[in-house]
Amino acid sequence: MDGPLAGRVERAAGGLVVRCRGGVREVLLIEDQYGHTSFPKGHLDPGETWEDAALREVLEETGVAARILAPLGRVEYTVVRDGQPVRKQVRLFLMESIDEADEPHHQAEEVSGASFWPWPDAVRRLAAHGYANWQWVMDKADALWAWHERHLDSAWRSLPARMPLADLARAWQDALPLVERLIAAVSRELATVWPEGAGLSGLAGDPAADLPRALADEQQALQAAVEHSLLRPDAGGVDVENLCAEAVRLNLARVCVHPQHVARAAQVLAGRAGVCTVAAFPFGAAQPDALRAEVAAAVAAGAGEIDMVIPIGSMREDDVWTVARHVRAAREAAGTAVLKAIVEAHYLAVDQLLKACWVAVACGADFVKTSTGFAPTGARLMDVAVMARALSGRGRVKAAGGIRTREEAVRFLQFGAERLGTSHGAAIMRPATTVR
Repeated sequence: MDGPLAGRVERAAGGLVVRCRGGVREVLLIEDQYGHTSFPKGHLDPGETWEDAALREVLEETGVAARILAPLGRVEYTVVRDGQPVRKQVRLFLMESIDEADEPHHQAEEVSGASFWPWPDAVRRLAAHGYANWQWVMDKADALWAWHERHLDSAWRSLPARMPLADLARAWQDALPLVERLIAAVSRELATVWPEGAGLSGLAGDPAADLPRALADEQQALQAAVEHSLLRPDAGGVDVENLCAEAVRLNLARVCVHPQHVARAAQVLAGRAGVCTVAAFPFGAAQPDALRAEVAAAVAAGAGEIDMVIPIGSMREDDVWTVARHVRAAREAAGTAVLKAIVEAHYLAVDQLLKACWVAVACGADFVKTSTGFAPTGARLMDVAVMARALSGRGRVKAAGGIRTREEAVRFLQFGAERLGTSHGAAIMRPATTVR
């Protein structure tokens, strides 16, 4: 599935619909025309989005009106039609019934039955009569339902880094059991749909339950972590030279500049600091061959580290196959240079963030980076903690975007980041009392 897209593609979407009635949580299941128990789903009509099609198919096949809570995931496989291979892409969404009194009425043409089942009964029925490539869904839906009920995707992921350390530590510890439950569920999903990364997903290494980390020497930790960055679209040559001079004065380990300025930055720094640059920046929408050429040119010009943007739109569609192709292309071209994959976490649901991290590391990224700085939000502290927990022992995290103060920088290091991308290096490195 990791080869270039070619030939015919068919897309389908549907939903795992939950209702809670009388204190009992139930799941909407169908009996399809092949004798399997499954979820309502069907093809995308011209002009529809994945979400449009999923909601329409649920309503058409079962008569149940629902709303989408979160993406659940995607499977891909090949079928043969008229003697030709067809790439089938199917996405599911976690949904809830709009009216708890709704009773399903199945569409006789394609569905032989539709009914709500208590959750444990639905798990058993799917295990006995469901499709093998969807066996991971109920565990993941269970974790995401709990995530939704606690509003973690909105409030918790947005906790500001400037909050008192004790409050942030309590928030992390409170959510950690559910974070680990979700990590385990997404790992099972990847083991089924993208087995190439199975060995790099799931819980491993030292648990991040010890977050926040203690910093023995704040100043030294910041000097090693801060990547003094200048990625504004209007940045010119003089600006880059001044950036390099400031990095040397502050004793920072590296700068990050646009590819156009790599050679000059390397010349000015003359080994006193490393040079990092970006590729497929800021949208990740380059073709893999173009990405490969851009990375190779940057390395030849003197870049020792490459921050490439994954195809964000593909990850939003749970398309781990395309993300893998892009990261592999960058890894091949980077050679021995350090490779960081920017996942633009602002646009990803938490489970998509986990998948992006694991796919990137499995395909050769040394770091996973939160943001480009061009999305509506930059680095978020709890996203960094989740990434650090998911990657513990297998990959490292770079936080970037919106880190302006020393206090914020220290917080991100305490919650799992090992690198920091910021254009505010001078303010961050200004000596201050230890951040509490």
